[in-house]
Amino acid sequence: MSTSPRVAKTKAYLKEALISLLDTESFQDVTVKAICQKASVNRSTFYAYYSCPRDLIEEIEADILSKLPVYEYGSGKPFIDSFIPFMQYIKDNGATFRVLMAASVDESFAQTMVKTVMDKYDEFMNTNDKTEKTMSFLFCINGVVGIVREWIRMDFEYPVEKISKLIVDMAFRSVGLPYK
Repeated sequence: MSTSPRVAKTKAYLKEALISLLDTESFQDVTVKAICQKASVNRSTFYAYYSCPRDLIEEIEADILSKLPVYEYGSGKPFIDSFIPFMQYIKDNGATFRVLMAASVDESFAQTMVKTVMDKYDEFMNTNDKTEKTMSFLFCINGVVGIVREWIRMDFEYPVEKISKLIVDMAFRSVGLPYK
């Protein structure tokens, strides 16, 4: 079902308001009233789309997860070609990632991201041992998250292409795959 441009714009205002508030307040302290004031919308408008701030943050997180690179293993195309646009997306949405990557906002987002990546890239793994696979993914993903957090902290001064190549190269090596 397609969302009307007006609804999409209203939701974007609400998301921007929440991210702006999270820059200075903890998630637990953010109220629907504060989100609505910041977005210049009525509370009834908020409740037309969400039941609470948690629903709003979950939609923001789902939007991000839907942007994870799509890669067809064995396609012959370099993985980096699908990873660079995602890193550009992170840079273009720096304020959102700065807030979401802070551990104080939502620890479940990191867990959801790990599970999503594991499900999406399971075929990359060289083992069928479930524990080994999980530990390799955790090592790899936590390394990637650490690098991305530092890149954000550095205000994206390292070029997108270089940080992308660094991450992909290190990630592939951490799970025992050669990077081409």
